[in-house]
Amino acid sequence: MKSHLLPIAFLLFAAACGETTPKPSADAGSAAVLYFGGDIVTMEGSPGSTVEAVVTEGSKIVFAGDLKTAKEKYASASELNLQGQTMMPGLIEQHLHPFLGALTLSMPVIAPEDWELPTQTWPAAKDNADYLAKLKAAFAQHPDANQTFFTWGYHQYFHGELNRKMLDAISTTTPIGVWHRSAHEFIVNSAFLKKFGIDAADLKKTSEIAQKQSNLDKGHFLENGAMVYLLPKIYTDLASPERFRVGLKQMVSLLHQNGVTAYNEPGALMDPATAALYMEVLGAEEVPMYSYFIVEGNTMFMAKKDSSLIYYEKTRDMLPKEGKIRFFEKQIKFLLDGAIISQLMQMKAGYLDGHHGEWMLEPALMDSGTKLFWDNGFQLHIHVNGDEGLEQLLNIIEKRMKEYPRQDHRTVMVHFANSTDEQIEKLTKLNCIVSANPYYVTGFADKYAQIGLGEERAHAMVRLAPLEKNGVSISLHSDLPMGPANPLYLAWCAITRTTNNGNVVRPDLALSRHAALKAITIDAAYSWREEERIGSIKAGKTANFTILKENPYKVDVQKLKDIAVASTVFEGRMFPVEKK
Repeated sequence: MKSHLLPIAFLLFAAACGETTPKPSADAGSAAVLYFGGDIVTMEGSPGSTVEAVVTEGSKIVFAGDLKTAKEKYASASELNLQGQTMMPGLIEQHLHPFLGALTLSMPVIAPEDWELPTQTWPAAKDNADYLAKLKAAFAQHPDANQTFFTWGYHQYFHGELNRKMLDAISTTTPIGVWHRSAHEFIVNSAFLKKFGIDAADLKKTSEIAQKQSNLDKGHFLENGAMVYLLPKIYTDLASPERFRVGLKQMVSLLHQNGVTAYNEPGALMDPATAALYMEVLGAEEVPMYSYFIVEGNTMFMAKKDSSLIYYEKTRDMLPKEGKIRFFEKQIKFLLDGAIISQLMQMKAGYLDGHHGEWMLEPALMDSGTKLFWDNGFQLHIHVNGDEGLEQLLNIIEKRMKEYPRQDHRTVMVHFANSTDEQIEKLTKLNCIVSANPYYVTGFADKYAQIGLGEERAHAMVRLAPLEKNGVSISLHSDLPMGPANPLYLAWCAITRTTNNGNVVRPDLALSRHAALKAITIDAAYSWREEERIGSIKAGKTANFTILKENPYKVDVQKLKDIAVASTVFEGRMFPVEKK
């Protein structure tokens, strides 16, 4: 840490605590900093374990223990009194998407729930009439009729039908692209199809599965139709450098306000221009968090089976090998079945309304893809949402283990929306771990109980208590923009299983408070193989902390999501959080 940064950090932190100057005994020029005077929750040992003092030198923790010893051993350290606040290990967002979060939240948001962003709040659209009114109002503010109008957040179960004809009624000349709430679908108008040269002849050039998941008459593209066929065509329009840059900065501000000091983008699609923009924005000195990436496996394996490992290496090398923005080495992300928010996951008993799920990577390809990377020692992160998808995946991992046993493979079941008791027992025996999105219950259990799944399955989504009972390592994530990127809020979702309508569903499947807080600290780090560097407060680890106004182990659990973040410390530097 540069010595001239320390006085600024002390002044800013003191201001946040209601003081205007550091304590007189603090030596602002010292490389060592002694934190004390509040609850210091280490996430080491028993639930809620604390120490009296922590000392950092530069970017490292050098001491965690009693205050008397800290003062004796580090007599020249600058002292920082926490003023009764709580210091935690830096909070971790195990899985989110900078690309999606930056773009979706930098365009008009018309979603089933309110979205509170650093610069504004987008109010929810509750039904069809409300959605169409908000869509037309947003379109009326579109500044350039020659440029594509994009919006994000539409969901058919909340907002009713939307198709090409309905969008043509809004405009036949300005291209309109409606990005589904799941981010796995688009609905577009005729002007959009014309602008991007999309017609039946062009569609035949793509893969068979992408053709099946595209409907030109309705202007509807889902899963591979959206992500493999449509997205490359519209990428330059959708992800303009201006929109992307503004969106990334907004995302960083949002994460910092919520106490995040590290996050991961699993399944990053990368090109040199995107990598350069990430380095510019996310790698900037003032950004107080790690931005980690995992290479995406589906696209390369479907197109480049024989050279997938070479493709992995080329993608990985687009970012530095070390530092606060980088790819994780020898980790790969695959996506098996469709999005839960679209209800396109593969379900054993199907759907009550007769529609069917989709595969993002058909099981036979998943089998061969996982074998290639498993046999080369990679950690697998696999998106799976339906209980049929999970069944297929567990069979594949069981096959991998029989062919080439690996004890510490840490295969991550990503999202984990639907499962059975038998599947949980099997994944436990296979030494898999889970990264779950608990917002599925909060945001969608009520609606899916009425449509598609029925009450029994909808209320049993994200079954975490059996995992905790079995000792499975669990992390939590938002999958931003699928859920709010707020670790304490996600912990509250997992503990309370409370929906946006205030209903508590299947509390017997909830996580304990301690397991939920581990899931946004040390267990999240474990899921990345970073547990020796971050995730808890221990001598030798990186000095990343989140300083909270209240202790999450002591407040009423219903207030967990409302705990204010005072500041974060990233690699030993203080970054106060501006009041919202």
